[in-house]
Amino acid sequence: TPTALGTTLKMSFPGVQDVCRFQGEFKYSMKVGDRDIFDANIATADPSFFALFSFPFISGDPHTAMEDPYSAVITESVARKYFGDENPMGKTLKMHHKEDYIVTGVIEDIPDNSHIQFEIIIPIANMASYHHIDFTDWTEMFFYTYVFLSPGVPVRETGENLDRLLAERTGKSNVSLFLQPLKHIHLRSDFQSDHDNHARGSLSTLSIFTTAAFGILLLACINFMNLSTARSTGRAREVGLRKVIGASRADIIRQYLQESVILCFISLLAALVLVYAILPVFNNLAGKQLTLINLLDPVLMPVLLGVVLFTGLLSGSYPAFFLSAFIPSRVLRGGFVSGRRGQSALRKYLVVIQFMLTIFLVMGTLAVDRQLKYIRNKNLGLDTEQILLTLLRARNYDSFKNDLLSDPRVLSVTVSLPPTNYPRGISEVTWEGKHPDHEVMFYPLTVDADYLKTFRMKMAEGRFFSPEITSDRTEAVILNQTAVRIMGLESPVGKQFIMESRTSPYASPRRIYTIIGIIEDFHQSSLHQVIEPMFFKMDGERYPYTCIRISPTNLAGTLQFIKTTWESHVELFPFTYQFLDERLNESYASDRRTESILSLFTILALLTACLGLLGLASFMAETRTKEIGVRKTLGASVPGLVLMQTREFTKWVLLANMLAWPAAYYTISRWLRGFSYRIRPGVDLALLSALFSLAVALLTVSIHALRAARTNPVQSLKYE
Repeated sequence: TPTALGTTLKMSFPGVQDVCRFQGEFKYSMKVGDRDIFDANIATADPSFFALFSFPFISGDPHTAMEDPYSAVITESVARKYFGDENPMGKTLKMHHKEDYIVTGVIEDIPDNSHIQFEIIIPIANMASYHHIDFTDWTEMFFYTYVFLSPGVPVRETGENLDRLLAERTGKSNVSLFLQPLKHIHLRSDFQSDHDNHARGSLSTLSIFTTAAFGILLLACINFMNLSTARSTGRAREVGLRKVIGASRADIIRQYLQESVILCFISLLAALVLVYAILPVFNNLAGKQLTLINLLDPVLMPVLLGVVLFTGLLSGSYPAFFLSAFIPSRVLRGGFVSGRRGQSALRKYLVVIQFMLTIFLVMGTLAVDRQLKYIRNKNLGLDTEQILLTLLRARNYDSFKNDLLSDPRVLSVTVSLPPTNYPRGISEVTWEGKHPDHEVMFYPLTVDADYLKTFRMKMAEGRFFSPEITSDRTEAVILNQTAVRIMGLESPVGKQFIMESRTSPYASPRRIYTIIGIIEDFHQSSLHQVIEPMFFKMDGERYPYTCIRISPTNLAGTLQFIKTTWESHVELFPFTYQFLDERLNESYASDRRTESILSLFTILALLTACLGLLGLASFMAETRTKEIGVRKTLGASVPGLVLMQTREFTKWVLLANMLAWPAAYYTISRWLRGFSYRIRPGVDLALLSALFSLAVALLTVSIHALRAARTNPVQSLKYE
């Protein structure tokens, strides 16, 4: 939000009880005694932070811990790591090797599932000097703002007042703010920033997995029904005898339901043991830190027991009502008929439902896999291979760069904001022919003259920056194709591009630039985001990122050379790096996890559906034993008998495909909306799922069909 919003809200809105601005996970240099510290995550916030958030204090007073501008609150782990067994209270942390911060509080380590993460937190008062922030500026966007509303204050009305305040202070009516409950951030928020990259959940992904889990549970229930009724002949005499000695139908229904529920509770115990065994594997797959204690939560456990009870009653209901309907006189004299037409039809419908769910998951897995392949193979407009990123802290960049380029394995070096780091947008931009009401959010990138060469991008028109042309550093600007298209310029090269003055004393005054070139569009962020209108200025030293393109040969030797060069130029800070392609792949980590988990669900669903189909095929082969014997005696061939038995199953699977396709396409389309650049789920997804499901079904059924067809007819007809 605008930097000035927090204090204005507290003063102007009676319903706002308290406000806190927060920004987290910086990497500042710090000195503790004689030790240099580089890896601590440092956050900054208003002094009201610990009044709003209930982080438990081990030492210190949460109400006064951040009152002094040079106070610092640290976590328990940091206290042990930096101060050992000493009491950290009152100890000194030297930030940037200049300012001394006094430890005024120690809190418990922050849980992994908190979206607010830090190891050290300091007041925001010093951000003006660290990051040139003006706290009265309504155009500077730096902090997240947390608002504590008084009880009974209407959230919607407060949000509308926020919009009016924003329009009044910024002079823009097309920008709005909204309030989001804190508990909704994890599952209902897509906000991301450079410093807010802690793992978050997705409500849509959770819904998909929950639906898949209940779908597999339903498949298991259907299997239990089908297999119970398929093996009903073995219990027919038991039911007949119980009825003869006085048992009512209600007694028999109750017995079977009780058996089913008890079986489910035994399964629950076995499932808990299984979960305990595979939980580490699941956590690694899903990127979570769940424990068995989480599953035994007082709120979750009753829900789990309810699901088990519901599963037992659902899966046992059909067998109970089916078996309790047997007529004693028939079953005891051996005249039991395995099922009426309605019951046989119901079993077929259940098989159709099973394969519907399975086909749904198969199509979903195919779509996710195809989208991820599309991401991997899409032309991003730049070459991300063999580019190493590191934070530049050299005092003399030119000397550092020249020393790097002295080795032929270092192909190019640039200082700029690299792809995957999304810049903050600005709208204080105008140009020739701009309509007064046309507001565009531009994303500025500061680069140097080797930016184009390092990332191997292409110019669409004009030229790139040149170090030989002095005016390029102060008067030139380059746009991307998206910016030109949104601005509506036909021949942009040579025209003016104006950045308006802002209220901040740290901002540059009104500057007029000349457009010298148009760069071809490239993806600054992941394919989840659209390509935004961007402009480039030749001022690479503003961002401390060094991007180094290296040769793929002798990688270990090249890295050692860069490290040695770094250590000869950079004091205090150790050499750390990351490859750009690896960093870009991190943007799709959650999508890859979705694919992996969905694949496991699909395999489970497929095995479960095949088990049910196998049981039903066995049942039908058993009920048609004499028919098959007669047909074989009259000259029917084995292939003909197999075809006769599998023909009906083929119709069921095809029907399941036709019913599953609309739901699958709808769900796939909803998931793909999360990508600005995505595949189109074509007809081939449906055809592949149909062929796959038919092949699996026919293979499963043919086993029993072939066995029944090859049985000696004497065995099936000798008792007739």
